[in-house]
Amino acid sequence: MTNQHGLRTQRRKLLFYLDIVDQDTYQSLGHLGDISKEGIMIIAEKRIPFENVKRIKIQLPDFEEFTKKYIEAEVEKRWAKPDDNHPNWYRIGCRFIKLNEEDWPTIEQVKEVLGLNTTLSYYS
Repeated sequence: MTNQHGLRTQRRKLLFYLDIVDQDTYQSLGHLGDISKEGIMIIAEKRIPFENVKRIKIQLPDFEEFTKKYIEAEVEKRWAKPDDNHPNWYRIGCRFIKLNEEDWPTIEQVKEVLGLNTTLSYYS
C-alpha cells in the first residue's frame, strides 16, 4: 500500500475479520480491511462487480463493548486493485454515500479494537 506521497506503508495484520454483506442479496462482499468516517477498504477474494451505490452491512465483533451487531451504510466503489500481499485477492476502496452520524463513535471503536490507524484517505 502506498500513501499520498507514493511511499509504501505497512498495512496491519487483522486479528478479526469483519464480514461485509450486500443488504439486497445478503451475499458476502468480503472482509473489512480498513475504515474511517470517509469510507472503507474491503478485502475480497474477487472483484466486486458494482459501479453504483451499494447498500451494505458491516458485521461488528461479538464483544460486549458493541451494543450493535452491524453498521448499515451506502457506499460507492472508488477503486479496486490486487492486494500487494496476496495477488489473488483484491482491495476495494469505497466512499460512504450514506452513513448514520450515530455510527461515528462505533467506527472509532472498531478502529481501536482492530488496531486500525487510518489517517489517510483511501476512499477518494
